[in-house]
Amino acid sequence: MFLEFFFNLHSKAKPKKMIKLKKTFPVSTAKLWEALTELKQMKQWYFKELNAFCPEVGFETSFAFEYQGKTFTHLWRIYEVIHKKRIAYHWQYKEYEGDSTVSFELVESPQGVQLQIEAKIIKSFPPMDEFSTKNMEAGWRELIEERLNTFLLK
Repeated sequence: MFLEFFFNLHSKAKPKKMIKLKKTFPVSTAKLWEALTELKQMKQWYFKELNAFCPEVGFETSFAFEYQGKTFTHLWRIYEVIHKKRIAYHWQYKEYEGDSTVSFELVESPQGVQLQIEAKIIKSFPPMDEFSTKNMEAGWRELIEERLNTFLLK
């Protein structure tokens, strides 16, 4: 598994975080795409609180997630979809300032399908433990290495 943190320094603004993650799954492109875009499947490995999702540009959804006694109401807006290849959306929180994007790209490989994830912080979130680089890394690692991997291989 490939996981790196990069810092975007091409402006005078405070550096923004970017996470890049790659993981190859021994499944078909169709199976991985469905896990990433079908509500029923997403609720099983991603966020059980998710109540609506449609892989179409402009689609918006929100759902509340409780973590360590704090509420994080996720606000997602899809801005790019290439069927069975790539999906990307803005990721914000109702309770906290900040803005980010996440993209999921599927690339066929001899071993199956490689999922390439890129999460970028566009506007910094508050200086809270939940938004630390360490916790962001741990969150994505758990989602992909543990939850999605277990879901796809069952």
